[in-house]
Amino acid sequence: MEILIFTFLQTIRFIFPIIVIIFIAFFISQILFEIGIFRKIEPIGKVLTKIANLPPIAIISFIASLGSALAGNSILQNLRENKKLTDKEVILCSLFNSSITPIRETFTFHLPVVLPTLGLIVGGFYIITLWLGSIVLLIFTVIAGRLLLPKRNLEEYKYTGNYNFSKSNTKNFKELCTYAFNKTIKQMKKIVFMFLGITFIVFLCINLGLFKKIKIIILPLAKLIGLPSQVIPALTLYIVSPVLGYASFSSLLHKGIINSETAIISLLFGSIFMLPIAYLRSFFPQWIAIFGLRLGLIRGLISMNLIILTRFIILITFLNFI
Repeated sequence: MEILIFTFLQTIRFIFPIIVIIFIAFFISQILFEIGIFRKIEPIGKVLTKIANLPPIAIISFIASLGSALAGNSILQNLRENKKLTDKEVILCSLFNSSITPIRETFTFHLPVVLPTLGLIVGGFYIITLWLGSIVLLIFTVIAGRLLLPKRNLEEYKYTGNYNFSKSNTKNFKELCTYAFNKTIKQMKKIVFMFLGITFIVFLCINLGLFKKIKIIILPLAKLIGLPSQVIPALTLYIVSPVLGYASFSSLLHKGIINSETAIISLLFGSIFMLPIAYLRSFFPQWIAIFGLRLGLIRGLISMNLIILTRFIILITFLNFI
């Protein structure tokens, strides 16, 4: 009983700030949609159209994703709710937006955390690997957009909002905010319950120690590619918690227990197992809560499998060249 209460409180603490961001993003995007701002930024979206055959209206989600991936995905779902984007377009736009994640994380996480912890060689190689994964996502989105989506017509998405917004029209502004708030509340009811349920189940599995049993799986595979037994504790820790894993590998490197090549191989190998856990713990609950079960799973599986495949190819290539 205690573990259930602890897990529930842990879940609430985890999802509350995320839910707040989603709510704000939905509310703002609904207002922007109603006042016709999306039509005004459509010309900027010609770049997206030319590259990946994506709808110009989705450019606002791309811009929002520079600050918050949650906000960008929430805007995409809002456009989907308003029949401005199809399911295929939402998936591809979300993938396209996620390809810029390294730009933001390089300054917020990679340079201040990963590089100082792992060092210039190991940390630099690891950061390049992250960038390559995003480039693969971008290439996939471009190819899929050109193959799966009809040739884009810039006149296709015309503004159909219900308000003629004017700063001087206080009554219309109040009505607009009320309309956007009520619609956001309606959307958020489904998102909150789904997000709460999925996150609770994942955290419960973590607290019960189910993910720790992954050591039994990775041990024989690690020996197969020649990893020394000294890296197994750090490798297991990295799979469950990347930040703690970085610190453990940093300690092994500074003590001279392992060299840079072994650290790089360990991180590449471990990331193949770390990514599914990270996605299950953080990303899948968010995407399913925002896009729904079917679309959220499809979006997550595409992204996760492409990045894992990229890491696997880099690992095999690195093993063959050392």
